Amino acid sequence: MPRARRNAPTRQPRLAPAGPTAWAGLALRVLDSAEARGLPRRILLEASGLERARLTEPEARVSLLAVYTLLEEAAARLGDGCFGLHMGASLRVEDFDALGFLMVSSRTLGDALEHVLRYQRLWSEGERFTLEREAGRVTVTYHPYGPERPAHRLMAQLVFADLVLNGGRLVGGLPGARLRLRGSRPAEASVYARVLGIPVSFRAPQDVLEMPAALLASPLPGADAGLSGVLARATDRMLAGLPASSRVADQVRALLPELLPESGADLAHLAARLRMSPRTLQRRLRDEGTSLDTEREAFRRQQACVLLEADTPIAEVAWRLGYSAPSAFHHAFRRWTGQSPREWRMEGEVAASPRTVVLPPRPPRSRP
Repeated sequence: MPRARRNAPTRQPRLAPAGPTAWAGLALRVLDSAEARGLPRRILLEASGLERARLTEPEARVSLLAVYTLLEEAAARLGDGCFGLHMGASLRVEDFDALGFLMVSSRTLGDALEHVLRYQRLWSEGERFTLEREAGRVTVTYHPYGPERPAHRLMAQLVFADLVLNGGRLVGGLPGARLRLRGSRPAEASVYARVLGIPVSFRAPQDVLEMPAALLASPLPGADAGLSGVLARATDRMLAGLPASSRVADQVRALLPELLPESGADLAHLAARLRMSPRTLQRRLRDEGTSLDTEREAFRRQQACVLLEADTPIAEVAWRLGYSAPSAFHHAFRRWTGQSPREWRMEGEVAASPRTVVLPPRPPRSRP
């Protein structure tokens, strides 16, 4: 009798990762770091449920929770509670592809950090970084995703090792910087200071890197305004290609360019556009580790630099960012940078020319 023909297996469609996603290159960097220390990739891939082929696809995204599992498995199997710290110390800015090169080509360290804030969804959709300045100091805060788990400390180790060591290499060190981390003091606490070269303390309410605000003005040796503009356009396209986020903070950021000139993007107008009550909007933002004031301030600070670099008149910059008068914008900008908008712009003209800048869309002007 003829042998029955076996049906060919049906190729199943590839499903998008559930929940928040992360750049697949991050998972690859974890695998590379673990393999360099003798831990086979196969073990970590099986533990996380990730596919090797999927990780190498262009612009691939993977589950952020799977990346968390990779970090936890690598640390546990290697017996290294500082795995994220050691991994971050081995990375270079260029390991982060287009975003890394965008940072290297930025005008100053502050501009590079602003790019991190603007494009942080490319790194991870669930996690967030915020930057605040007060009394001559600047803080970069890392906000992890989800309920507390060991991966949160490992990821904090990784991101701050990258910021401290790569940032320090770009500007010749970060004198006066210090790191404060959540959680109890670990047995290997001395490793932190030895690897990072800055004071590290624990039992803090948040994971925070603090440094003198003057360091933000440090020029970068690879500054290239033309290249930075090209990379920013490419990175903007990558950001636009991500699925719409369900996070309220991301929805607020998307509305700020439109609502700031119209109403200053106040709580009532934003809540109405998002079809929720002001109280609900405040609660949802608080649950995501942020607030309307934080989001509005971060957007204004980042866009102010973009608009000023494009030689936009200062009065128009103030209007587009929702300030009632140019004097209010001057006061805010000096608080952020220690300089007036005109001083900051003149310094940039000396440092880099010609300049290519990506502008946000100009909103319709509805008030004088």
